[in-house]
Amino acid sequence: MTNTTTDPVETAEDFLALLRHLSAHFAGQGPDVDDVLLRWAAALPEQAPDPGWSGLADQLLGALAAPSAGPAEPAPLEELDVATSGELRILLRALAADYARDRAWTADRVARGLWAGDGGGWASGSLAGFLTSWESWLDSSLGLQPRFSDAPPIEPVTWTSVAWQLDAARVYE
Repeated sequence: MTNTTTDPVETAEDFLALLRHLSAHFAGQGPDVDDVLLRWAAALPEQAPDPGWSGLADQLLGALAAPSAGPAEPAPLEELDVATSGELRILLRALAADYARDRAWTADRVARGLWAGDGGGWASGSLAGFLTSWESWLDSSLGLQPRFSDAPPIEPVTWTSVAWQLDAARVYE
């Protein structure tokens, strides 16, 4: 199934297809990850019902269509518990800041001629790579029991499960 941004997203498979489509669309171009995360955070209301796959797709597409929020101020990521849309908004801002910190660290190491390892703590330095990591982790995890005792199930899609998906996409290769 090839998803375009106009195809309805009702199931996990539809969402996976959307992530694949968006990753291909943004290959070699597109906004920075931190900009998209900040756009998403700006659009999230303080209180909203759990999104489901359809709502998650609408939020992601809305963030991609929104005007640029600009780069995030670099800051380390702190562990956050997420159960509401407002808490996810805080996490999105924290992820954006951590992405900016990671990109600055990597750029500094390269500029000084130092080994930058695998590129820092984020598995990818591009939006296409982040979307691919998200799709790959989600595809390999759907239908399985969570691997960690404190991890929520992926379905139904809740604010908590979205937070876990984003954190996994940050590091999944």
